[in-house]
Amino acid sequence: MRKSISGEFFYLSSVFLTAAVICIGAVILMVSCEYYKSDRHKYIDALVKDAANATVAVCSRSGDIDTEELVKVYSDLSVLSEADFTLVDKSGVALVCSEASPCSHTEKPFGSEILEQVTEDGFYKLSSLDNYYKGDYFNSAYKIELFGEPLYVFGRLSVSSFTNYILRLVVILPVVTVIVLGCVFLLMYMSTKRMLKPVRDMTLAARRFGNGDFSKKIVVADDNEFGFLANSLNKMAGSLEHIEETRKAFVSNVSHELKTPMTTIGGFIDGILDGTIPPEKHEHYLKIVSVEINRLSRLVRSMLNISKYEAGELSINKENFDVVPLVFTTLLNFEKRIDGKNVEVRGLAKREFFINADADLIGQVIYNLVENAVKFVNNNGCIEFFFSETDAESVITIRNSGDGLSKEEISRVFERFYKTDESRGIDPTGVGLGLSIVRSLVKLHGGTVTVRSEQGKYTEFEITLQKAEEDQ
Repeated sequence: MRKSISGEFFYLSSVFLTAAVICIGAVILMVSCEYYKSDRHKYIDALVKDAANATVAVCSRSGDIDTEELVKVYSDLSVLSEADFTLVDKSGVALVCSEASPCSHTEKPFGSEILEQVTEDGFYKLSSLDNYYKGDYFNSAYKIELFGEPLYVFGRLSVSSFTNYILRLVVILPVVTVIVLGCVFLLMYMSTKRMLKPVRDMTLAARRFGNGDFSKKIVVADDNEFGFLANSLNKMAGSLEHIEETRKAFVSNVSHELKTPMTTIGGFIDGILDGTIPPEKHEHYLKIVSVEINRLSRLVRSMLNISKYEAGELSINKENFDVVPLVFTTLLNFEKRIDGKNVEVRGLAKREFFINADADLIGQVIYNLVENAVKFVNNNGCIEFFFSETDAESVITIRNSGDGLSKEEISRVFERFYKTDESRGIDPTGVGLGLSIVRSLVKLHGGTVTVRSEQGKYTEFEITLQKAEEDQ
């Protein structure tokens, strides 16, 4: 079963959020309980203090312990506060009580241990006062002096209100928690679904790209990490689409380039073997077969060089060497064609020009560029060579006069199997890989090759390579 990122994210977030809300609820419950107990403490303490002051005032006026007046005072306080008040002598016997007569204190005096804890500063305890009461109460007491005898004013407040408060919290908190979690889960689900929508879109797009369908790109709506990833996938799709188109074009071009000479070779060989071509014309057609075989050899060799370069298997052995003799030697291969067009060669007066490169590979670069220049130079035109240096680079420029290239042709001149219309007419045997090989070999050296042209005037290729290293 396929796991969903959104499902896992929602599940983990829900678990953490629920745990957090439960912890917060528990903390709120504990804090509320402590706050309520503190509030009850202050409340009963204030009531008992008022009762103690009232006791002193009543007894001072009457000159004796006026129990009837004190009962009335304690009863009024009890009605207003819902607390019970008791005046106790030093033996723990209740003298006055706000409870109905007889009160529960008359049969059981307060223990001396409790009385010892009561001071003039007060006493507070949430308990049953050592089982004096049947159950816990909020208890407070104050010690007073009347007529030379210590007396104790006790007050107690039922914990039923506290219990009810806790019960309400226990009921309310889960209800509120469920409502809050429900709302949060809904919002989180909607947010997660919206947040992960780009991921789903990118997943579907990646699946389409994997199946070779690049027609529909990912819509980028957010300027965040997902938007950046979507843009990257779109760029990757564009690159893959270009590679796929290049592959198809490559296969088509290779098939065409192989099919034409193979058909020619096969037709002429079959004609010789079955007697269709008479013996006196065998030599003529065998020469054509030889030309086509050479064309196939050049095609295969060029394709192997490009494959080695792209696979990183084409190694270079750099050394310092003079490139001028290499140019001279290359021109000798085209001497007949140069003389046939009455082409003037310029720029070779320079005695030497050293570069740091692989002599064999640069020899192939020079050969392809000179061949290209000889092919497209106009009759009675010229081929020029320029050699210059910068602080770290050597620059070789080969220019030929002629019709030049259009802007569209300049942008495509280094593509594999690309042949200009003029090239197709001048050299139908060419395979359109020469300049592509030039760019690959120069790039392998860490250099650059640039083409410039002006229609009706010239075309030139500029090669930038590493400058020859100085002798140590």
